[in-house]
Amino acid sequence: MKKEIILNLIIKILTVTLAAAIILKLFVIEFYKISGISMEPAIHSGSTVTVSKISYGLVIPFSDRTLFNWSRPERNDIIVYMYNNRMIIKRCAATAGDTLEYSYDSGYNLKVNGLTVPLSKQQYENLKNNTSVPENTVFALGDNFAISSDSRNYGFVPVNNVLGRVLCR
Repeated sequence: MKKEIILNLIIKILTVTLAAAIILKLFVIEFYKISGISMEPAIHSGSTVTVSKISYGLVIPFSDRTLFNWSRPERNDIIVYMYNNRMIIKRCAATAGDTLEYSYDSGYNLKVNGLTVPLSKQQYENLKNNTSVPENTVFALGDNFAISSDSRNYGFVPVNNVLGRVLCR
């Protein structure tokens, strides 16, 4: 009789622990191993980052968007989003309404929030008609401008596609 009670208690504890772990993994926290140097020097290739999935909203499990948002990425947050079926980690360089200024005197450049970012001719052509970040989007950049493929290449990231914020690196 006593063995049955102990066994039932162990099963209940394991069941609750497993359910809590599944909920945490699906909705709250994720760990990603970094491959690539686009975020160096802040995040190095091979390192693991901890991502809060609930920083900005409720992420729909196994999808590339949120069900609803209660917050928005802020400038300098390191964010996670999907692009071309890949998880992308970049820095939020600008948010909706931030001004984008372009120059092409000595090469193509973008000035955003005090930061001067080099552009290729193609990137300049793709972005030049945007003088500010559109509503409900962010402009995401890798810290390593020279090799990063980011919003300069594929445009603004919709806020509801931002799946989390890097907490620990």
